[in-house]
Amino acid sequence: MQTPLVITATPTLMKSDQTLDLAATTEHLAWLKEQGVNAVFAAGTTGEFPALSDDERLQVLEATLGVFSADQVFFHVGAPSAYQAVELTKRAVQQGATKLAAVTPYYQPAPEPEVVDYYRQLVEAAGSAQVYAYLFEARTGTSSRPEILAELAALGVAGVKISGESDESVAAYLAARPEGFAVYSGNDVSFGWLASAGGDGIVSGVSSVYPEPFIALREALAADDDAAAKGSQHRIERAVAAVRAGSLTHLKAGVSARGFSAGPVRSAVSPAPREDVEHIAALVGELASV
Repeated sequence: MQTPLVITATPTLMKSDQTLDLAATTEHLAWLKEQGVNAVFAAGTTGEFPALSDDERLQVLEATLGVFSADQVFFHVGAPSAYQAVELTKRAVQQGATKLAAVTPYYQPAPEPEVVDYYRQLVEAAGSAQVYAYLFEARTGTSSRPEILAELAALGVAGVKISGESDESVAAYLAARPEGFAVYSGNDVSFGWLASAGGDGIVSGVSSVYPEPFIALREALAADDDAAAKGSQHRIERAVAAVRAGSLTHLKAGVSARGFSAGPVRSAVSPAPREDVEHIAALVGELASV
């Protein structure tokens, strides 16, 4: 079994007036790098991309590339239309991005032929940069069958991130993937299962707050240490529960508990209850000391 990657989906840190806090973002990114994550997924769902302008997304890219090398950065360029996603792709590549992820078109559910054409345009615009599809039907309303992976691979798409699906559903995509086509999952709690099933890694928002158990599980899997893997999996489950599986307000409370100025959430979501914030902070000390 190959060692699966820990790819951290990073929140976009903001000042109290909801403008970007690039200094705090850079500090948080540097800490994640020190913790040992393999890569980061920037300006995605955890990064509140629907609430950011394209210029702001590119500012996030610049900050991220200032800390991580280009091959460690998956930059999200997805948009409701291919027109917008293509323009953002071109600008991101000019700025130095070499790995681009794009959620399917959203708001208007896209039929599969249009989804395939969307990724065709992105691959053409990306040039030598790699393009990764991002399937998240629960948020986009766009459904994609496992069989679409072969069509995407034929276009030159390098892999896929799958979010909001059960392990059984992800297994169907794994079974349908072409040779050499990467499959990542956004289901933090299933990291161990995904590795055993042949997945390439986890894209984890929870690891932006609690990277330790994910790193520990990665190392345990690499060492084939079942006992250590079981303990790390248990800690991951507690971490995922603490931040409500990646609630934006809970994640930012967690980032603040780690000592960074996370700021508010722009998206119209419920605030984290005080008792949850206290639990998140208490768990920081426990997991950091393991």
